[in-house]
Amino acid sequence: MTGLGRFERLWRVMRPSFVPTVSFVRVLSFALLGSPCATGCGADAPSAATSNQAGASSDGTAGSHLGQAGRVGGEGNAGGAGSVSSAGSLSGAGTASSGNGDAGTSSAAGSGASGAAATAGAANAASGGMNGKAGASGSGGASAGAAGKASTGGSAGSVGAGGSGGGESGSADCNSVTGQPIVTVGPSGASFKTVQAALNSLSKTNATPTQVRIAPGTYKEKLSIQIPNITLCGQTDKASSTILTYGDNANTSNGNGGTLGTTGGASTTLSSNDVSVENITFANSTPVGGSQAVALLVTGNQVQFKNCRFTSFQDTLYVRKAKQYFRDCYVEGTVDFIFGDATAVFDNCTVKSVSGGGTAVTAPNTDQAVAYGLVFLGGQLTADSSVKAGSVALGRNWGAYGAAAYLRTTLGAHISAVGWSPMGSNTLDTARFSEYKTTGPGATVGSRASQSKQLGDQQSASYSLASLFGAWVPSFSK
Repeated sequence: MTGLGRFERLWRVMRPSFVPTVSFVRVLSFALLGSPCATGCGADAPSAATSNQAGASSDGTAGSHLGQAGRVGGEGNAGGAGSVSSAGSLSGAGTASSGNGDAGTSSAAGSGASGAAATAGAANAASGGMNGKAGASGSGGASAGAAGKASTGGSAGSVGAGGSGGGESGSADCNSVTGQPIVTVGPSGASFKTVQAALNSLSKTNATPTQVRIAPGTYKEKLSIQIPNITLCGQTDKASSTILTYGDNANTSNGNGGTLGTTGGASTTLSSNDVSVENITFANSTPVGGSQAVALLVTGNQVQFKNCRFTSFQDTLYVRKAKQYFRDCYVEGTVDFIFGDATAVFDNCTVKSVSGGGTAVTAPNTDQAVAYGLVFLGGQLTADSSVKAGSVALGRNWGAYGAAAYLRTTLGAHISAVGWSPMGSNTLDTARFSEYKTTGPGATVGSRASQSKQLGDQQSASYSLASLFGAWVPSFSK
């Protein structure tokens, strides 16, 4: 990629080897971040690309970490005893009305969505932010309660505390859109059997909003998405079973005596503007310890994601150059697994460190002239049991002026007390790292690196989407 070679060479020199890492609520409109490297799930055949960005490798078991029973996010809370009646609704504040018992309220930040809560069908306890079939979707997906089945009579089926970000929602999504051309992808009965073939059928100058609807399945393709004004649409509640994956990584041969590098090793590269994606998993099948393995590299501007999953180990999600928005998504990895130089907002997302942990969650490479880098609005940072308490930094600056901010985010015990660390020869003196009212066992703000900031109310107000994105208002933010 143009202009990347210098950074990737510098990265390979300065970045030390390291090892593994494992993932609530919606909040304000605030933001800041940018950084390096990722890993994921994939298949075979390499494709050409060159730039190389060496970095730390991680180790552990192979494969992506898919949500249990088709649900996304790791730590959704199952509800208690309060059942919801047919007359009960989930209010905007997240409380379940007309319910019995005392456990009917949704999560702290109020992620309940308005709408009737009781319909026929079993309410499944979510393993991480998934909406039960009987409940209305919250901003992070209200977890279905553990008390049994929700019925129209309201005799059972409690609504749990608010689910984690990255959940799958039963609310209206891309599948309900009408009046647009639709191209279908699936193993049978569809226009195309591969995603790339469907994309290739569209013009690279496409100006008509178009739906590319993808049936559940594992699509082992090295994808290049260059079509603007499209929506990649997975089926509702099927993100964890609609997987775009490949097995290239930074060390994969380029066929000319070199390697693909971090950029070239990406399973999926999305370079077009004005693209929306819902209900899809982007993965890289490189096993843990197998070098940087990007699940998704996104360089397009005004690209948005909702109810999507990104799974790999080192360098899972690479955000570059432009403005990107992630809503109710799930990201997992080990070393620096959200990185790059974009202004990227993660709104009510679950970010999980897996497979033993790693150095840091993020590695921003924000340009000095860019005000905001990687910004987390609400959501939560979680980890699997293999990750030691206090072992993972919130971020380390890949670039000297790397910017990252966490606003009202719940931080797990795996987050280190100092919070932030420099990368290579960079210093925290030039990094732009900040927090605002973070909570949880990892929010030990009194012990943070002295160069980082705890934002005041007035400062945090500058993290509105209008400040972060200017004239662009992501439709997924509404």
